[in-house]
Amino acid sequence: MVKLGFDSKFLHQLESLKLLSQRAKKIHFEGERRGSRPGSGLEFVDYQQYQPGDDYRYIDWHLFSRLEQLFIKLFIEEEILRVFLIIDRSASMSSGQPSKLEYAARLAASLGYVALSNLDEVGGLIFSSCPEKILPPRRGRAQIFRLFKFLQGLSAHGRTNFNLSLSEFSQKQRHAGMAIIFSDLLDPNGYEEGLLALRSRGWEISLIQVLEEQELEPDQAGEAVLIDRETGQRVETILDEEILRRYRQEVRNFLEGIESFCKHYEIKYIRATTSLPLPEMLFKHLRKVRILK
Repeated sequence: MVKLGFDSKFLHQLESLKLLSQRAKKIHFEGERRGSRPGSGLEFVDYQQYQPGDDYRYIDWHLFSRLEQLFIKLFIEEEILRVFLIIDRSASMSSGQPSKLEYAARLAASLGYVALSNLDEVGGLIFSSCPEKILPPRRGRAQIFRLFKFLQGLSAHGRTNFNLSLSEFSQKQRHAGMAIIFSDLLDPNGYEEGLLALRSRGWEISLIQVLEEQELEPDQAGEAVLIDRETGQRVETILDEEILRRYRQEVRNFLEGIESFCKHYEIKYIRATTSLPLPEMLFKHLRKVRILK
């Protein structure tokens, strides 16, 4: 069962962060009205030299009085960012200490707190073999308690169907936004179709793969019983140096394939291990891949 348990000092530190998004930004002349979307704002970015045909009402006359040249002020309009936190809670997410699911939920709650503190809209999706629970997107700091309640108490169960879950979700959403996905990606049917379904509908995607150290670098040798947490299948084997070498190579190939796919389709990707302290992940690594600033 997921327990969030954040202290006030940590939450206060999160307020210094902001999600980075490439969602639509539009250039406006000074004096043009904002779009009808509530919460949209205008931020000054630059001057543009006046050209014949430009509306003279938008000239900055104070600048003209100093430079004796005509310039128009330009602004960026920032639309409200809609953020969906999408969490895989299939049985394979139960391993690790803390579990991969608990780490993912705590990381999602932290990012949701950052977004809501910046007046972005935040919603959520929990899935395993299909979409299971949806939290409709809302904005405002008061929604933090609603988000935490949605994530608190989650447990890992069921088999993964990553592609089906994300495809169904994308088809039912009328408006695209920023999707932040938390999963170990341990689905034998892959992950590509689900990510492409989101991308084809205009979603900006950040993919956070959550793994435990033992999955990357097993340190156990000798006789072992391997159990698939999702199917219950058991395999008895002897883990000698050759098998461990081949396993590590397969893991490298798998991870490199994800990195290559995400780079090709302009999906932000980062791998997190459950042993990595949450503050380090947030304030260092997520900044490095430009999910946060």
